[in-house]
Amino acid sequence: MALGGPAGARLAPRVGFPSSRDTRLRLVSRLPLPAVLPLVARGVDDWAHRKRQCDGTILVDLTARRPVALLQDREADILASWVRAHPGVTTIARDRLKASMDGARAGALQATQGADRFHLLQNLADAWAQVCSAHGPALTAVREALSRVPVVQPAGRTAMPVPPSTPTPQAQARAAPRRARRLPPDARLWTLHRPGWSNRAMAPPLGLGRRTVVRDLQAPTFPERKGRSDTAKSVLTPEKERRPKRWNAGGRDVLRRFRDLQRHGYPGSDPTVARDAPRLRHAQG
Repeated sequence: MALGGPAGARLAPRVGFPSSRDTRLRLVSRLPLPAVLPLVARGVDDWAHRKRQCDGTILVDLTARRPVALLQDREADILASWVRAHPGVTTIARDRLKASMDGARAGALQATQGADRFHLLQNLADAWAQVCSAHGPALTAVREALSRVPVVQPAGRTAMPVPPSTPTPQAQARAAPRRARRLPPDARLWTLHRPGWSNRAMAPPLGLGRRTVVRDLQAPTFPERKGRSDTAKSVLTPEKERRPKRWNAGGRDVLRRFRDLQRHGYPGSDPTVARDAPRLRHAQG
């Protein structure tokens, strides 16, 4: 039971007698575990003793919505043994790992199995990320083309959209060596995969996690890194409608634009407004 550190220290005011953190943890560990009642619906998923190094299996009572057991491994026979020792289950919601499927089938053949909503959405997100990664250059070209399409304003005037910010040359120079370092492990991954190495066996010699191995093998092309979720966003983003209007109305002075934005709640600094001017000028052509 992981209550060490600050979590264990927070128990001190509630104990009612002077004691050390280790004493409190020892007393908690001696408490008897609650009995596992017959389960009708059970959830199966993985949990980590140590992230990306040692995984186990967690079993959840889907009716009471609480965990009931932690198994020390992800092997199918361990799960099957636990399920057979607790009969009566009719529904098992699990992830899509083969060991979960085999263990659930061996332990409760009569139970209905299915992937839960979380893992279905997770699989959908992974598949969508693979599609976007495979067609990354085309999507980038479409985004750049749309950023150059003029927008007709209600008054009949034509305005150019403000292009998103691009990575600095320094950021691009740092990214290139990192991508080059990822290419050799990806090539060795396929070299080991063709003779029939399992995902678990390939991960340690490549220095990758098992899930990374699975994801890279499923990718149709070399998996590029995802961009930051806050790319092209800044403290000026909430003012994206006001900035072009102010600029088109002749408000080119940085200090005046800064004070105008401040009056409308802008929390940033005037150098940020000054760095925004080249993008607005570029949009004007």
